[in-house]
Amino acid sequence: MQIDTADAVLHRPTNETWLVAFVDGDRLTPCGWPLSQAALADCELVRAATDEQRIGLLKQMADMRDENDPRCRHGRWRLGIRSGVSASGEPRG
Repeated sequence: MQIDTADAVLHRPTNETWLVAFVDGDRLTPCGWPLSQAALADCELVRAATDEQRIGLLKQMADMRDENDPRCRHGRWRLGIRSGVSASGEPRG
């Protein structure tokens, strides 16, 4: 099974369970602070997200204040949101 946004994974090197922001090739970016990446090979799927959970997290990421954060950019890209507009379609301001 492919790991995707909003899935929960076990990061084996740290023995931590992470919420997935997105996967790009062989790199996984988790939610949380600080912004980080891990090798996808070091992660094991613990719980697959529902479509509703995935869309909800993508909307949260798309509405992040920092549009330069790769998690924000990924959420906006996946949802097809143009710059200057929130996930709900309202102008950002």
